[in-house]
Amino acid sequence: MRLGELQRLFWAIATREQDGPRIDPSDVFVDTARLDAAARMHIYANMYVWRQIDALREDFPALAAVMGDDPFRAFAEAYVRACPSTHHSLSRLGQHVATFLTERPGGRPDLRDLAALEWARVEVFEELAVAVALPETLREIAAADFSTRSLRVVPALRLLRLDHDVLAVWQEIEDELPPSEARPQLTFAAVWRKEFDVFHVRLEPDEARALERAVAGEPLGTVCEAFADRLDAVQAAFRAIGSWFSEGWIADAEERNP
Repeated sequence: MRLGELQRLFWAIATREQDGPRIDPSDVFVDTARLDAAARMHIYANMYVWRQIDALREDFPALAAVMGDDPFRAFAEAYVRACPSTHHSLSRLGQHVATFLTERPGGRPDLRDLAALEWARVEVFEELAVAVALPETLREIAAADFSTRSLRVVPALRLLRLDHDVLAVWQEIEDELPPSEARPQLTFAAVWRKEFDVFHVRLEPDEARALERAVAGEPLGTVCEAFADRLDAVQAAFRAIGSWFSEGWIADAEERNP
């Protein structure tokens, strides 16, 4: 048997490949005095699944805490069977968890939103680092072509629209408190990385609309219109946009992606 074929069979058995060949490990691999070939391959197969479950637990700690240890383990195993990794890095393993939760009835109704929040935190941590615009840049823009100028947000920023207030649940888990019941409530959140730390914050609906327009590349005049219903619309717009610069959400205009 050629090495390539041997490796292919090892992979099929170790990953319990559903569409793989049905073979007896003893027909390919040798027994030892302590374990036969099937038992030896069973160790690899279990480790392959357990390592992925561990990786999901690391990326979704709040989800695991809310679900409970055994239910999360069962969920994670079902997930890795249904959505096997297609990337060389386990950092991409959980990209379909929120969708997978949507397709599985039962359980808390806010689990999908909690998974979406945690996955956004994973994504921004992995995103490309770019130079950010300094806060004083906003004053320079305001003095020049403010209404027609567009902003470019950093790659490590996500805007979330959630159906439940999972920000409170996430904080309870962080504080090692029992998670409260699911809270149906339209919730907007920004998730970002600043240096090596990841943060998220609740946004008011009008600021979320403004940020969505900025992400889409619309001019600042249009971005500011999102605050039109406030009595202090101009001040509110400048406070919000100023905070985007302060938190490092806006990329330096001179920065160019490689």
